[in-house]
Amino acid sequence: MGGEGDLTCRHCGRPIAVPASRCPWCNQQIMVVCAACKQYTDDSLLTCQHCGAPLQPAPREEIKRFVGVPPEVADLLADRERAHLIASGVVAQYLSEFFFEKGEARTVLVDLFGRLEDRRQEAAALLFAAVAYLVEHGYCGLEPLAEGEGMVWEEIRRWDGQVRSLEGQLARHAGLGLTIAEVLDRVVREEMGFAFEVVRSRGMGLPGAPRQPSVRNTSDRSALLAIVEVGRRAVLPEHEKNSACAETYRAILSFAHAAPERARALAQTILDVLEWFHQFEQNPSLALSRGS
Repeated sequence: MGGEGDLTCRHCGRPIAVPASRCPWCNQQIMVVCAACKQYTDDSLLTCQHCGAPLQPAPREEIKRFVGVPPEVADLLADRERAHLIASGVVAQYLSEFFFEKGEARTVLVDLFGRLEDRRQEAAALLFAAVAYLVEHGYCGLEPLAEGEGMVWEEIRRWDGQVRSLEGQLARHAGLGLTIAEVLDRVVREEMGFAFEVVRSRGMGLPGAPRQPSVRNTSDRSALLAIVEVGRRAVLPEHEKNSACAETYRAILSFAHAAPERARALAQTILDVLEWFHQFEQNPSLALSRGS
């Protein structure tokens, strides 16, 4: 099979316009629907081309429900099937419960990110909660490098929850040898549709002086809005508000108390990543010093 968008039959070599279980030309079996992510994948491989899970064909009744609908709808339906009570989704839905302060008593998110004043704290809290959830539930790990070099984001076991969630996005980048800062950067870029355009100046400059290009931000949305939207749109299983908030807060608190320095380092890393994108939105030319 060819790459996505460039499918060819491995039996007859002819092009295939739409993923299907059999080649429309030679009628040979070429693909199956992955039971984990409900997408068509090459049936000759050991793992799914999309989610990387060990390849297990979906039952016929599941195929009927997921195949033939737009990818976004298929993802939504699949997420309903495998929904966990993820921290980012709970925090996004009941934000004020996690930014509580009364007298000297305050929640750990207030301690780490300050009072809830704008979308910056909200986005930072959602990312922190997602990391904490993955670590506390044994999906991922944070391993410190040499002093000042950050923490490596490791995969402990494969994520089996919602794909369209911050947890799902973060877990997808685990085990690649990246630091958590690099992973956060990638996730933010992907969710905001990060893009910029270099526009060469056509004006007359001083003789011998190089013309300075201008840069336009052509991203789909702002970084903060993108992260907040992912959190708010995550599919959650049926739950009772108070117990869901209590369970989620316990996980976040356990993560923070297990290694306070790690928690504060993570919080600062998240703020630094979000700050770079804020600065980029104010001055898109920053992208030239960092690449796309």
